[in-house]
Amino acid sequence: MQHITRLIIIARKYWYWMALALVAMVGATLANLAGPWLIRSLVATIEGNTGNEALAARQVVTTALTLLVVYALRPGLRALQTWSTHVAGWGSVAEARKRLYEHMQRLSPKFYTATQTGQIMSRVVNDTQHFEALIAHAIPEVAVSLLTIIGVFVVLFSINRRLALYTLVPIPLIIVGFILYNRYVRPLFRHAQAMLGNLNSTLQDNLSGIREIQVFTQEEREMQRVGKQILSHASAITRAVSISACFHGGIDFFAGLGTVAVALFGGLMALREQISLADITGYLLYVGSFYEPVMRLNHLNESLQQSLAAADRYFELLDTEPEIQDAPDAIDFRDIQGRITFENVDFHYDETPVLRNINLEIRPGEMIALVGPTGVGKTTVVNLIPRFYDANQGRVLIDGQDIRRVKVSSLRRHISMVLQDVFLFNGTVAENIAYGSPDATMEQIRVAAIAAEADGFIQEMPDGYDTEIGERGARLSGGQKQRLAIARAILYDAPILILDEATSSVDTETEAQITAALQNLVKGRTTIVIAHRLSTIRNADKIIVLQDGEIVEQGNHEQLLQLNGLYAKLVRKDADNTTFDSLNSRSV
Repeated sequence: MQHITRLIIIARKYWYWMALALVAMVGATLANLAGPWLIRSLVATIEGNTGNEALAARQVVTTALTLLVVYALRPGLRALQTWSTHVAGWGSVAEARKRLYEHMQRLSPKFYTATQTGQIMSRVVNDTQHFEALIAHAIPEVAVSLLTIIGVFVVLFSINRRLALYTLVPIPLIIVGFILYNRYVRPLFRHAQAMLGNLNSTLQDNLSGIREIQVFTQEEREMQRVGKQILSHASAITRAVSISACFHGGIDFFAGLGTVAVALFGGLMALREQISLADITGYLLYVGSFYEPVMRLNHLNESLQQSLAAADRYFELLDTEPEIQDAPDAIDFRDIQGRITFENVDFHYDETPVLRNINLEIRPGEMIALVGPTGVGKTTVVNLIPRFYDANQGRVLIDGQDIRRVKVSSLRRHISMVLQDVFLFNGTVAENIAYGSPDATMEQIRVAAIAAEADGFIQEMPDGYDTEIGERGARLSGGQKQRLAIARAILYDAPILILDEATSSVDTETEAQITAALQNLVKGRTTIVIAHRLSTIRNADKIIVLQDGEIVEQGNHEQLLQLNGLYAKLVRKDADNTTFDSLNSRSV
């Protein structure tokens, strides 16, 4: 019930449509109740005809015309109810998806590292789709059924109290059946939803790696793996539906006992003239109307349990607390100079220590480089600055302000990053360059592209800046992707710039073009470079050498060479065409 309440709150924009549907439901229920009552009146008229045939005929015609109006109103009200609930249902699905996506944007990289993309997609798309059935079908049908049951019982009680009590004989059995159904069947549907999430994860993984599958001729192996996931989901949903069907059959049988009780005891009462023919006729019609919604609820319960199982998974993700949150008194950054300070910073992933006692001062406009073997914490250092993670001990400050006291959105608006693994969106060249600056003019986009040494190859493309580049920039080379990322950073114009191995995956000629573009990018900015090749950091104002999560050396290129320490060894290795990251900490 808690999940249903939360969904209704999420769907509050559509309460008007729900209210309209409720009015239509009440009208349709009253129309359903009126039909048997009019037929009972018709039988009473015929039974009580004492010779005034003309009067009886007029009463019959009046009753028939009233029935016509009732039967004309009923489908119209049903249509209004269906239309209103579907507007509310799909609107609520959209609202739930938006709410979940908004929440997911606040989750840290750690969450996405630990959670498969396919599982997330399944919760955003597949699980939320069940909410339409819940809001547009389950909740309205439950409401209609309960209204009908209450209304019919009131009528039955008014006709004959004794017979009304006989009608209720199967109700305790039905209630027990519903309780057992909810206890045993809902977990089965939740398991089936989890299997669907696993299937989505496997498919997403395979489609992302389809080229590797084809290169290494692993099609048969992956077909078996995906086939196993498909069969696992089919088996789980079949088991849930099969056990659900067994419960349906039992509850339908119990519901039928009510009609048997009325037929038996009502028939005996009619034979003893304890009830009129009109009353027993109306009673039998109403008993059908009493147990028909009970059986409808029984069959509806399967859809309801699927929806609630989906809601379990949805709210599990929605209730995941973001690790990085704004402090209650967080401030906005205004104009900043770009001074970055690390004070006694320690950081660990789970229980694995990564950084120890990092103390570092970066002056405004200064360019520093982080070097060292793979796994020493270079990327972790730069990830602490935009608060992708928070330090476990110590502080990171910008212009003397602890960044944990600054609103995350404000902090990140002052930081730009160019990464080794560039991500480009499926769209045009211009849209990708202007991604961080959506209000940029075409002239501003082109100026940024020129500064990034990208205008030349863009002009050679079929539609220039309007060329579609495909998913993740599939139609571009690695060097072209990097230069678009640099153009995007130039246009974004943030005072703090982070370059995480921006030239590591390109050839020497392309590296020269990217390096030239980077020279335009770093001007006037506080820049932190994670070095993969010596040529990108030789002119840095300061070089920070990391080993085993600690700063072991710092200074400019000449100073560090004179120390003849770790940096000098890395330089000598680089002279032998070995990159820094090809070394491990043991080899140095």
